Amino acid sequence: MGLTLIRENLFLEINAILSGENVNRANFYLFYDYFASFSIQKLSLLKWVLSIAFIVVMIATSYGALHFWYEKKQYNKITGWFYLVTIAVLLLLVVVTKVTGVFDDAYVILRKVLGFLQSPLPLFILFSMYFYLDRSVDIRKFDK
Repeated sequence: MGLTLIRENLFLEINAILSGENVNRANFYLFYDYFASFSIQKLSLLKWVLSIAFIVVMIATSYGALHFWYEKKQYNKITGWFYLVTIAVLLLLVVVTKVTGVFDDAYVILRKVLGFLQSPLPLFILFSMYFYLDRSVDIRKFDK
């Protein structure tokens, strides 16, 4: 949860600078002065790099937490496929919306999916699903 707070704060600071605001909605101003010295192009690139980095960190955190909590190879596969399919659908949507010229219209949806991947929500959803499966289904029937 602390990681998502830091992520949110970083993006609030960067977005405030990009939109020319002197005061932003960040909870604390750790990097505002440092980021203010960046060019617009550098800040835009930084947002993409940070987005990818936070997605990778959240995937690794989710995978590790679920692996250590449940210790089931089947759940590891489901977790991997969940993230792989979500990212593949996101990339497909980006390509399709770029080719068809509706990227700007679909940006809000694409941004929500990116935000979802950078949040602990997938971990919570998968944890809840595995918890339910552990209580209601014998997963060994599906290991064949």
